[in-house]
Amino acid sequence: MNEANPVSELTLDQIKRIYLGEIINWKDLGGQNEKIIVYGRENSSGTYVYFRDFVLEGKDYTAMMQSLPGTAAVVNAIAKDKNGIGYGGAAYGQGIKFVQVKKDNNSPAYEPTADNVKSGNYPITRYLYLYTRSKPTGDMKDYIDWILSAEGQSIVSRLDISRFDKSNNS
Repeated sequence: MNEANPVSELTLDQIKRIYLGEIINWKDLGGQNEKIIVYGRENSSGTYVYFRDFVLEGKDYTAMMQSLPGTAAVVNAIAKDKNGIGYGGAAYGQGIKFVQVKKDNNSPAYEPTADNVKSGNYPITRYLYLYTRSKPTGDMKDYIDWILSAEGQSIVSRLDISRFDKSNNS
């Protein structure tokens, strides 16, 4: 959400209700008396589908959601909109504030840091998979082997820390 927004944590149910259009004002969440501006991804996005299936429990997004072509576009919109909220890959979250998310009212709230995602504490995460039509060979096998190698994984870890975990940004 926008860095100027005073709301610092939400439950999964509150997020669901925002994206279903049931909560439409920040004052209902402890914020200012301002309309919530909802941003999300286009329906061709895997992130859109995951969020709909997991957070919205298969229900349709509010018609008021502004669909944008990528996470970078969502982040850019929220950075300019003090009443905006959106979702996307955490690695893109620069210039905005991460909201801490609670599984329910009685759970602790977690920010989407690398450690919280890896430990399973942050409640909105998904695995990403690589699929091939057949057993990979040649350049494709070399590429997948490299991704899974110590060198490839060290790059992923550095990206997680430098772009994803605010506590380690310089």
